[in-house]
Amino acid sequence: MAPAVFGAARRDGPDVAGGRRMTGPATFITTVSAPHALGYAHRRARVFMFWWMGMVFAIPGAVQAAVLAATGQNPEDGLVLAGLGLGISVVGWLAAIGSRFTRTAPRPAEDVARTELYIRTGPGVAISSVTGMLVIVVVIMVAAPQGTSPEIMPVLAALAVFPMPIAAALLYSGHLHRHRDRLYANWLARR
Repeated sequence: MAPAVFGAARRDGPDVAGGRRMTGPATFITTVSAPHALGYAHRRARVFMFWWMGMVFAIPGAVQAAVLAATGQNPEDGLVLAGLGLGISVVGWLAAIGSRFTRTAPRPAEDVARTELYIRTGPGVAISSVTGMLVIVVVIMVAAPQGTSPEIMPVLAALAVFPMPIAAALLYSGHLHRHRDRLYANWLARR
C-alpha cells in the first residue's frame, strides 16, 4: 500500500526522536479513505452488537412475560429472561465503552468483497430467518395436540420473536456498512 494513496492516512518517515521509520495508521486522519471507512463501519457494527445481543434474550423474555400474564399465569419466567438479557446488554455496553467513545482512527479493513456480499445477502437472511421461525411455530401450533394451550403459548411466542432481534441486528449492520463513507465522513467532521 503506497503512502500517497490515502494522503494523511499513513505516516511513513523517520521518527524525530530515534531515527526509526513509523508505519501504520495515523491517529490524525483527515480524509475519507475506503479502507478506513470500512474499518469504521466494522467498529460501529461491533460496538452495536456488544450491547444489542442481550436483546436477543430480553425481547423474547418480555414477550413471554406478556403472554404468560395474558393467559393468567405467573410472568416470572419471562421476566427472568428479560432481566438476563438486559444485564447482558449492560455488560456489553460497558465492555465496548472504549471503542464507543474513541477518537482514534479505525484500523483499515480490506474485506470489501465479503462486505458487499454481506450487504446483498443480509436482508434475505433476516427475512428468511423470521419467516422460517414463524412457519415452525405455526406448524407446532397446528400439529401438536396441545399447541394452543395456555402452557405452550408463552414458549411459542418467545420462539416466534427470538429471530427478530437477530434480524434487526443484521439489517442495522448492513445499513452501517452500506453507508460507511458518509458515516465515516461525519465522524471525521465531529472529531
